[in-house]
Amino acid sequence: MSLRLVNFVPKTWPDAAPRVGAWVEDAIVDIAEACEAADCDCGCAGSVVDLLSCPDCLQAAREALAEVGPNVEALPLAEAILLAPVLQPGKLLCLAGNYEEHIREGNRAAGEVHASDKATPRVFMKPSTNTVCGQGAPVIVAKTSTFVDYEGELAIIIGKRGKYIKAQDALEYVGGVTCLNDISERRLHIWDRPETRQWDRFFDWLNGKWFDNSAPMGPCAVPLADIGDVDNLHLVTRLNDKVMQDASTGQMIFGVAQIIEYVSHMLTLEPGDVIATGTPAGVGHSQDVAMHPGDVVEVEIEGIGILRNPVVAEEP
Repeated sequence: MSLRLVNFVPKTWPDAAPRVGAWVEDAIVDIAEACEAADCDCGCAGSVVDLLSCPDCLQAAREALAEVGPNVEALPLAEAILLAPVLQPGKLLCLAGNYEEHIREGNRAAGEVHASDKATPRVFMKPSTNTVCGQGAPVIVAKTSTFVDYEGELAIIIGKRGKYIKAQDALEYVGGVTCLNDISERRLHIWDRPETRQWDRFFDWLNGKWFDNSAPMGPCAVPLADIGDVDNLHLVTRLNDKVMQDASTGQMIFGVAQIIEYVSHMLTLEPGDVIATGTPAGVGHSQDVAMHPGDVVEVEIEGIGILRNPVVAEEP
């Protein structure tokens, strides 16, 4: 069975310091408590990222869960708040246009995919301090929102520091994977301008990625060793139970190893950095389907689970 790691707090004590747990069936087992009960000196059990970054500690946690996990008092899943598996990534990097069908469904005439679209990855960043949230956290329709859209994506969690990484070695730097929803404001308009030029359009697109709670992540992190072929996972996005996106990560233009190779040639990757690998076809903008308060959006990826978030109006 795959190990599903979560950061959690009890619903009865939402302001408590986050704990690290293993999601087992319908309950959360506190990994630090399991390690203590197994007399296992696992110093990394206080952080999902630390566990994913330390193979020895991860193995010790697995052994503790197998040995004493069933005897440790578990918190029922319904009584837990699942936070993002990486509470505050040092860097949250995202790919634009990494699926051909998503490029075709855009505004380009005749849905063409140019050679330049497949020449290099297109990488941008989201500020992690205000965008990252977890399972069940609200996707916010802000007062300045006009068209809030979903983008279901596979996200990789870096588990090892590296730079100038070669593609053939890249998976050694991945600690685990999770689901991410790259929430986007498609029609950003805050101030009027006398003329909107191409550069303005780019920044409107980019700034539309920066709204609060616009990077739900979760519901758990799965170690890479437990996920199988990371470049062949089924991804589905649903809006109010209707399937909107249905694809495989095997359809990505740039696979996980290529993405890591490319990104690591411009910056140093650190444990806890997160890279969202792009979204497939079926975004709401291509169908003129925006999200509204009262909606529920889900991103499900094979081997990870379902990231589910309600859509709410921003409070006055």
